[in-house]
Amino acid sequence: MSPSRRILVAEDDSGVRDLIRTRLNAAGFDTHTAVNGVEALLRIGELKPDALVLDINMPEMDGFGVLEALKDNPARARLPVLVLTARHAAEDVRRAVGLGAKDYLTKPFNDAQLLARVARLLRPPIPAPAAADILML
Repeated sequence: MSPSRRILVAEDDSGVRDLIRTRLNAAGFDTHTAVNGVEALLRIGELKPDALVLDINMPEMDGFGVLEALKDNPARARLPVLVLTARHAAEDVRRAVGLGAKDYLTKPFNDAQLLARVARLLRPPIPAPAAADILML
C-alpha cells in the first residue's frame, strides 16, 4: 500500500474520529478529518482524497447529504466512500449504496474490518472484458 493514499474521515464523535485516524495512520494512510458533512465537502475540495470514511449521523449535514452532494458533482461522484455508522437498518444501507457508497460498515467495528474495507475501496476496478475477448470464449 502506498503511504500517499489520502483518506478523509467525516465523523462528529471525537473519540471515534481519533480512533479511526490513529488506525489508518498506523496502517500508512495520510488521514485527515472533518467533524460534519459541510466540513467534509469543503475538505474534499481542498484535499482531493483517494477515499472517504463517512458517518451518517452528523450535525449541519448528515452523511446522506454528503452522498447526495457527491453524486450531483461529476468531478466528485467517483470518490469511493465507506459509510461507517451506528445505523443498522436495511433501508439505510440501501439508501447509502443508492447514493453511491461503495461499502457500509456498522459500529462497533474492529481494526481488521476497517483496514480491510478501506483497502478494498482503494483497489483499482477490474476492467470489463472487451467484446473481442468475449467472442473468443
